Amino acid sequence: MSRHHSWRPLVAAALLFASSGAWAASVLPTTYPGNFTSCNDLPGVGTWQGLGYSTGSAPINGQSYNLGVPGQTIAFNYTPPDQMQYIGFNATMPMDYVVVKGGNAYNVFHYVPGVAGDTNLYSPDNGSGQPAGVSHVTFCFVPRPTGMKTADANWKRYTDWSIDKSATPQQVTMFDGDSHQVDYTVTATALTRQIYRIAGTITVKDPFGFGWKASAVVDTLQFDNAPNQFVLQWTAQNGDSDTLDCAKPPPNADKIVLSCTYAFELSSLSHPFLTGAGGGTNAAGITAVRQSGCGCSDDGGSGAQSYTFAATAPFSISANPNESYGDTFAIDDSMLPDSVDHRFALGSGPYVWTYPRPNPLTCNADQGNSTNTATGTWSTGANTNATAGDSATVQLACRTVSVSKTAQTRYDRDYAWAPNKHVVVSPADAKVVGMQGCLPDPIATGDYAGNYLCDDVEVLLNAGGSYETVYRLAATRTTEAESNFAVSGDIQVSWPADVTPVFSPSAPSDTLSFNGGGTQSIAPTCDPQAATSLHCSYSAALSGKLGGTNQAAIQRVLQCFDAQGNASACGFKSYSSNQAAVVFGDPAVETDRCVALTDLFNGTAGLNLGAGFGWTVQPLLCGSFAQFVTGDIDPDPGIVRSLDVAAAWLPPANTGPGLSCEFMVPNALTLNSDNGASKSDEAVLSVRVPELCASGGCTYTQGYWKTHSKFGPAPYDATWARIGENTLFFGSGQTWYNVFWTPPKGGNAYYILAHQYMAARLNVEAGAATPSQVASAIAQASAWFTGRSSAAPKGPARDTAIALAGILGAYNEGATGPGHCSTSPATLAKAAQ
Repeated sequence: MSRHHSWRPLVAAALLFASSGAWAASVLPTTYPGNFTSCNDLPGVGTWQGLGYSTGSAPINGQSYNLGVPGQTIAFNYTPPDQMQYIGFNATMPMDYVVVKGGNAYNVFHYVPGVAGDTNLYSPDNGSGQPAGVSHVTFCFVPRPTGMKTADANWKRYTDWSIDKSATPQQVTMFDGDSHQVDYTVTATALTRQIYRIAGTITVKDPFGFGWKASAVVDTLQFDNAPNQFVLQWTAQNGDSDTLDCAKPPPNADKIVLSCTYAFELSSLSHPFLTGAGGGTNAAGITAVRQSGCGCSDDGGSGAQSYTFAATAPFSISANPNESYGDTFAIDDSMLPDSVDHRFALGSGPYVWTYPRPNPLTCNADQGNSTNTATGTWSTGANTNATAGDSATVQLACRTVSVSKTAQTRYDRDYAWAPNKHVVVSPADAKVVGMQGCLPDPIATGDYAGNYLCDDVEVLLNAGGSYETVYRLAATRTTEAESNFAVSGDIQVSWPADVTPVFSPSAPSDTLSFNGGGTQSIAPTCDPQAATSLHCSYSAALSGKLGGTNQAAIQRVLQCFDAQGNASACGFKSYSSNQAAVVFGDPAVETDRCVALTDLFNGTAGLNLGAGFGWTVQPLLCGSFAQFVTGDIDPDPGIVRSLDVAAAWLPPANTGPGLSCEFMVPNALTLNSDNGASKSDEAVLSVRVPELCASGGCTYTQGYWKTHSKFGPAPYDATWARIGENTLFFGSGQTWYNVFWTPPKGGNAYYILAHQYMAARLNVEAGAATPSQVASAIAQASAWFTGRSSAAPKGPARDTAIALAGILGAYNEGATGPGHCSTSPATLAKAAQ
């Protein structure tokens, strides 16, 4: 067998001869004329960069020839074996060209890609209609690199869960004490993704040590149910776009020139068709280059030989995932007691869980926002978990019923009036009349404190004297009877507009509680129930003026609602009003509440000669009344209506020896009520003037004389004219009037005696009888004052003055002598000023 290196066929002169043989090879040959010497003479090839050999002569049937590569051979055989026109071959490596020479021409069988065997190859027709006999065979081949790949498929299923929690209802408004059930719904959503992993190795070898180096690998993955292709690549330049992990190992016994690992990880979320894939093919396109002795680089440039081939591996996808996570979703609800309250299994949808609230919402315990959280947990890996949660909030607004009430009382009152007329009498005069008809206790306060009140009074006057009367006019109002006691009012029940109560009974109860015990029930009358209120009124008669409180209450039917808002009665709740005070004030109707008060002075005809008149004390008197009256009682300054009683009123017919020398002055106080009734009370003064019927007259105290001078303030007593108010009093340097009004400071006995001395002198001048002891005392006092100043005496002189003042004072006050002339308390009050 010889190796050919210098065949230069003339391609332009090539003649194509159609084979007429009964057999046919796997490819059609190209026929050329002439001889064929070596692989370098392959038409259109130029310099053959591989190996090529010729059998030199017709091959021997079944003969094995060495291919020049250790362990690699080729054998030829004829078909049938007893002829030499049709020949076949079997080689241990692929052949690119096989040239069969016979006659004066040759056939070139070109295999793309190369094959390791074929049959029925033949030489050109020799003109006989049959192939010429085989003279020799030349075979040309390149020891190419080989590729091998593996493809292992597995897939994992991941299910992620989301959760939504809702409540029915979400908002509740109800009354205090009511309850409302709530249904919670947990809806889970499963999102499943499948991760498919196709992984393996790609190994490139130069099995014959022919100098091949891998320059690029493109790995293409395609599933059997979709046109999608997924590509990974590697280049010898290790660019940024490389997605295969490849390495060039150092020289090794297995002649591996490139080792790659790859992995395609694809998600069904991005490629939904993957869920129906059963398998596919993974093909690696490998490009290798080798030098041909030209000194060129490995990049496939000029002088370099390049070869691209494929390594293919099928893969299949199992029906069940190799790993699966998130197949269950365990829910823990914050409202429920168990740590895991519900589970969903993948594939068991719909994933909806509805449950009722363990305890219904109640007012007011759960008022406000009630939030409930459901948390779901699922696996995301062999040792990892994830959670998702959602909350539902129920807003509970609680309302209440308010009850208010009023209480007004009423009753009628009939008043009784009592007029009361008294004469104010000095203590000295009260003793004279023996306290007959007089109140036992003196007046306690006011201008007339210490004086007495008397019904009928006897007054003793000297002729020409007068008595300034003081009356106490009083009217006392008392309650005679009270009736028609009653209480009434309104009861107002109200509530907000967003709720409607059901009352049973429909009207409130009303109870009176009296002070000291006892109750009374009242039945109110109510209007139809309105949207937000119920109005009722009540009225009840009472047995008396009974104070206490009045309280209303209404009973509402408690409502228990299910989650859909359907209500059922579940008890009662009572609401109470304020305790309205039952207090009786002024009566509603008053009979004889007010009266007219009039007074009639000296108005009884025929009793005396004094002036009489009446006047209205109070035109409208609506309460108890008391007033002292004296002097000029008419407010008109042009009219003098005085209550003074003069001794000159004594009728002449009553004067003279043996007669009474007495007259009466009546005074009547009258009440006139609005129903026409009238009541009166009379006070009578009996006035005696004994001087006109017998000798002796009466005496006045020093208080009388000091106030009845021409300087007043009491009416003038003409007795003063006999001495004269401005007459100097002995050696005092003062007039009689001045001495009277000079108080005995420090107990000055001079003025103590002077006051009693002057009063006794005036009483004598007025006609009062003078006992001898009094006459002697007057004489001694005159002697004592003569030549003495008003300086306070001491020692015996003072003792003498005090003793004489005592004798004269007893005379002036009526303890001795003819008796004391009556003195008006008004006169005494003025004297004290």
